[in-house]
Amino acid sequence: MEFDYEFILGGGINLANYFLNSGFFLFIKFILAIYVIVLFVDIVLLLAVRGVGGDIRSTLMGALMPLATKKTIQKRWVDIENRLNFNTDEQNKAAILEADKLVDEILFSIGYKGSNMRERLDNADSCQIEEIELLIEAHEVRNKIIYDSKFNLEKDDVTRIMNIYRDFMDNLGII
Repeated sequence: MEFDYEFILGGGINLANYFLNSGFFLFIKFILAIYVIVLFVDIVLLLAVRGVGGDIRSTLMGALMPLATKKTIQKRWVDIENRLNFNTDEQNKAAILEADKLVDEILFSIGYKGSNMRERLDNADSCQIEEIELLIEAHEVRNKIIYDSKFNLEKDDVTRIMNIYRDFMDNLGII
């Protein structure tokens, strides 16, 4: 017994053509066209309501971005990291204090509420800032530097704390 593949293939093509020219498929295309038009109108209206020109940073990034230019923040960060080259306890502590201040300014300019960095971090959650627990830990080290004159840091601890601040700014796309 031999199969007639041309008959089977021809029948499949005829069946596909019948489906593509059927009223049901025309109805599906019509519904999809309406859906696409409604989706496009929704996007345009959403952008119009949010004010595309007014908060493009928020529209693109999902949150306000710092008002300072990326170049300005990067220069400040390089200056902060250059303090670590002196390899003294005082310069390492100063680098951590300045890095903490820079991150606090970024959090404030992004729009986190609070009168200080700890309150701003408390008002954020891990869905908004991936490194929130690490930032809290780094900020606590900053507080120890400020309030305990005998507090000492090992070089590894300084590197780890500075990496926390760097990772935060890197994830925001600032540095």
